[in-house]
Formats: sequence, structure tokens, C-alpha cells
Amino acid sequence: MKTLIAALMVLVILAAAIYVFFPQESITSESTVKKFASYEQLENFVKTNVEGYYGVGFGSFAQTIGGTAPMMQRAVASTATAGAAKQAGEAVPSGEGAASEDYSTTNIQVAGVDEADIVKNDGKYIYVVSGNKLVILEAYPAESAKILSQIEFNGTLQEIFINNDRLIVFGWEYPTETSTEITSEIGIIRPRSYNPQTFVKIYDVTDRTNPVLKRNVSVGGNYYDSRMIGNYVYIIVNENINYYSGGTEPIPLPVIRSNNIVRTISASDIYYFDFPDYSYIFTNIVAVDTQNDAEEVSTKTFLMGYSQNIFVSLYNIYIVFNKQFSMSDFYDKIVDQAILPVVPLNIQNRINEIRNMNISKEGKLQEIGKVFQDYVSSLGPEEGAKVMKIFQEKMEAVQKEIAKEMEKTFIHKISVNNEKIDYKAGGSVPGYTLNQFSMDEFNGIFRIATTTGQWRSESLNHVYILDSNLKITGKLEDLAHGERIYSVRFLGEKGYLVTFRQIDPLFVIDLSNPNNPKVLGYLKIPGVSDYLHPYDETHIIGIGRDASEQGTIKGMKLSLFDVSDVSNPTEVSKYIIGERGTDSPALREHKAFLFNKAKNLLVIPVRLAEGGKWNVWQGAYVFNLDLVNGFELKGKITHSNETYNETEYYRNYDYQSEIRRSLYIDNVLYTLSSKMIKMNDLGNLNEIKKVDLPSEGGYYYWE
Repeated sequence: MKTLIAALMVLVILAAAIYVFFPQESITSESTVKKFASYEQLENFVKTNVEGYYGVGFGSFAQTIGGTAPMMQRAVASTATAGAAKQAGEAVPSGEGAASEDYSTTNIQVAGVDEADIVKNDGKYIYVVSGNKLVILEAYPAESAKILSQIEFNGTLQEIFINNDRLIVFGWEYPTETSTEITSEIGIIRPRSYNPQTFVKIYDVTDRTNPVLKRNVSVGGNYYDSRMIGNYVYIIVNENINYYSGGTEPIPLPVIRSNNIVRTISASDIYYFDFPDYSYIFTNIVAVDTQNDAEEVSTKTFLMGYSQNIFVSLYNIYIVFNKQFSMSDFYDKIVDQAILPVVPLNIQNRINEIRNMNISKEGKLQEIGKVFQDYVSSLGPEEGAKVMKIFQEKMEAVQKEIAKEMEKTFIHKISVNNEKIDYKAGGSVPGYTLNQFSMDEFNGIFRIATTTGQWRSESLNHVYILDSNLKITGKLEDLAHGERIYSVRFLGEKGYLVTFRQIDPLFVIDLSNPNNPKVLGYLKIPGVSDYLHPYDETHIIGIGRDASEQGTIKGMKLSLFDVSDVSNPTEVSKYIIGERGTDSPALREHKAFLFNKAKNLLVIPVRLAEGGKWNVWQGAYVFNLDLVNGFELKGKITHSNETYNETEYYRNYDYQSEIRRSLYIDNVLYTLSSKMIKMNDLGNLNEIKKVDLPSEGGYYYWE
């Protein structure tokens, strides 16, 4: 019965793989949001689910259908301000007489939704995070650039916003042992010293030489991300519950501090979703008016799994996190779709009797396995082979379905309107998202791109369209078998998707019909684009890595794609930088990408590898980019004084000199590293001036 054993091994190994890599869970309605009635209910919910998360076994079932548990284990053993309203590189008037009206702002995804960054500018002043200090420079005109003031922090600075004369600073710090005790519904508690807290400090910088702290907000947990829409900033903070199976400590409730007002979030004000997890957090969404210090901070708290990505439109925050399909549901699918259809009615009835028995799930699975094994063993060789062939075909179909179901992205839609924060809808789609660009909202419709099976060789890629209630209305599934998504860009009624394993397929997707998305065309070329950026309505810039036809990564690659003929996209220009090992922050962080079409300007930070050696040079490449000439290297800018030793394979990498961001004011290019801001003429790239920043200094590391 080699055929039987082989087929059963498919079932066993798949079940074991799901158990090891995708923990069990029982999913109810992911779109139903509830509130806890009391602290006791919250505590019981967390403890019950965490301690019961691994409940259904599979070892006995495996032994039952062939005594193959040892083999299975071995098989298994073997991822609205002007600045806010602008896209990257577009110029806006600043409203200040002495400021330039032509300056770049942060490269953002959605017009009108500003994203915090380590540097901001308003056409006259530059505000930059430098170590544990916030530095304000008078940057325009460049010839007289100088530091005006510095604000020092005890904690770790993260990112900032500038809104008129208000500077908003985000960071985190650990509470000291002398932290004020908080009275809550579970009594008097002291914040755990190992839990960080996020701070939001708002300064009046009308006098840039003397910033004045106007509001100090803190929230327990880790700063995750933020957005600014109009005068309001929305901060997402994830706070660990730190409950482990068998733990006895009470679960501290979230605490919000605003200046001298301390508020504990009551359990009855915490929203949750009624399905289990093994690692809960409090996700706090906080809204702060940057211009009105008297307005109370608004907040909503959700108990959920770890947030992995967010997307924010003008009116909604979408929080997504991954969960895995139930192992018990996996067995049900196998029984319903692969076993019952291949056995006669009397065996079906016996299996259904077992499923209705008042015994454990594991016991049912053992009995079903025995019945199925006994039935196949009772057949003759020829008949048994026919049954097993049908079983294998059905198993293959079930496996394809399970690949989508066992890797789920859960989506929560939360509306924001000034201080108002309201939960609107929940939904789910198969697969994992890559980053914020995997999602988009257009005319009230939500679009999302995912990959299933990315931890296996059988990966597939998908695009789903959801309505305002997060119900799937259209889908485009099973793209690029064996590859995974490297970059996505949704632009109006079209989407652009790059997958990669050996070559770079750029898919052009029609999203005009929410019920029927479809591939219009695709381009296959060596390499991969890690980030896509619109050049104009019919051209896309890609930045990624070059590769051979066999998929071997080489240098960094810039591509300009012509998508005017949607059925036949083409690469009209490319530029290769260095060799394997060449890197750029812009491959992972879109805020490091500076582009302005009107100026034909593209600036990319680069760490160069060539001649078989790494870290040969570090700085920024400055390009002219237009549709006639494509990419033309204008010049290079570096902040490093290091000289390369030709005998070294690795060069000591100067982290402090790595150019992290670039921006422009008028015709001056400003490049930013940890140790300085350098100013160069955009016309000829001649150096105008540099200003040293108060960085920690002397920080080097080997790569």
C-alpha cells in the first residue's frame, strides 16, 4: 500500500507544518467589535485565551493514520497643512515673508495625510532629530545657515511634524522608579519600569530661538506610527500586556497623561474582538489638536494582536495584523472535501457519527483516521489505487484553499474626524501585506495586495477589493506562482505590482471595476523594484536591485517604466549603481526618496560596493531625470572624510556620515546625515556651506 502511505503522509506533513508554523485559533466574526463589561471580564478573556491557545493535539492522529509521527516530525523540522497636502518634491508657498516658496516636503503616500519623519522644513527653517536633541536651523538663505536652538530630551526621539508655528515631537522613554502611582479600577498600581511610554510634546516655535513647551502627552507603550491631517495628529501606540500562561500579576490598564491630567482607560471603554490570540496588546489611537492646547486629548483603545501595518486616508485609519487559520478547521476541511467524497455512504455516516460524539476534538480525529485507514485497507489493490488517486487530487485542491485561509490579514477600519475616533468595520483577506503601500483607499473602496505561502516555495500573490464595510467585492488571485510581492503602488483606477524570485514581473492591474479587477499587462525583466513612485500619469519610477536571469542579485537598479500602453508596459530607461552589496535607505524607507518632476531632480542615498569590495563610498547620487534622456547622473555628494584602503575587503562603515534624507529649498540641495547638514547648489552641485549637528559622534560599525 505504498500509494496509501504516500497519500497519508501528504496529509500528516501538511497538518504538522501548519501546527508548527501557524498556531491554532478559533475564528468567529472578525467584524464584530465589543466592549468589556468589567475589568474581570477583560482579565478572564486574556487569561483564558492565552492559556488555551494550544488546545488541539495532532500526535495521536498522526500515529493512527500510519504510525508516521517520527517521520512527520523530522519532515517538519527540516516575515490640513500645506506640508501635509503635498506629494514629494512639490512646491508650496510657506506664508512667511522671508521664506522660500519653493521647497520639498516629506515623501508621503496620500495627499493631505502628512507622515512624521526625522526632518521637516518649511522653506526657511529645518527641524531635525539629532541623537537625543531636536535641532532648529535657519536654513534659508543657505549662505547664512546656522543653528538657532536645540531641545534636549531624556528619552529617545523618533519623529516630528511641523504645523505652522507648532513643532510636534514623538519619542519614548522608560518610567523611572519614582513614577507617580496611578489609581485605577484594579486599585493603586505603579507603571511597570520595563514598559516604555510614548511621549508627544508640542512646542510653540514662533520664536525659533526659544521653543516653548505647550503640551506634554504620554501614553504607555511603544510608538508605532502617526499621521497629521489638518491640525490634528493621530498617534498609534502599542502597549504590551505582558501576560504569560500561568501568570498571576494583574493586567495594568492603559494610562493617558496630558500635562497635569492623568486618565486611566477603564476596561469598559476598551474594545475587543471575540477570537483568541496568544499575544495581546492594547492598541491606543490618540488624537491631539496641535493648535488648541485647551482641547482634551481624545483616545480609543483596542485589545488586538500586534499591528503590522497601517494605512491612513483623509478619513480613515486601517490597522492590519496577521492571524492564522484554525487547525481544527483545517481538519474539518480535509474531512469534508478530501475524505467524505471518496468513501461510500456507510463510511460517511460512520465519520459523521464520530464528529457528533461528545468527545474531544483530538479523539474524533483519531477515530476518523482509523475508519478511513480501515476502509482503504479493505479494498483490493486496483480499487484502492483509484480511491487514493481521487483522494490525492482532492487533497491538492484543499491545500490550495488552505494556503489562503491559514494566513489571514485582519483589517480594522477606524474613522477619524478631528477629535472623533470611531470604529467602523472589520474584515479579512488571505495572505500577508508587505507595507503601507500594499493598501489604498479610493472613492470609498479599499484595495489590498497580499502574498500567501511566502514561507514555502508555493507562494501566490493576490489583490482584493473591499467595500466600505470591508466585505470583499472583487479579487484577483494566484499571480506569480512561487514569487512574492516586493513592491506595490495603487494610483487611481490602476495598480502596479512587482513580484520577484528570478526576474521582475511588473503587473499593471485594472481596478476600475471593484467587482472585477484584472491584469492588463505585465513586463518581465531581470531584477526587482523595492519601491515604486509615480513620475506622471503614464510613467513609474522603480528603485531596487539588478539581477541575472537566474535571479542572482547584483547592483542597485533605477528603472523608468512607460505604462501608457497598459497591455505592454516597457522599461524606457535604467541606471545600475555598483555591484552586489550596494545599498540604500530608500530601498526600505520611502521618505529617503527625493523626486521633483519640475526640476528633473532625483536624489538617492547610496552605500556603494564595487570591485568585489563593500563600503567603497557612501553619500547621495543626484540625477537629472526626464522622459527624453532618462537617468543622467549629475553628481555625487558625500559627508564622509574616510579614505578607502584598497587592500581591505570590508571598509569600516561610518554610520554618522550616512546620508539619511535630502531636501531642497529654492535651488539649493540639503543633504542630512547624523553629523551634518550640507548645502550644495542644484545647478552645479558646488558646496555652499555645511552645518555640524550635535550628534553622538564617533559611532562606527563593521558590516
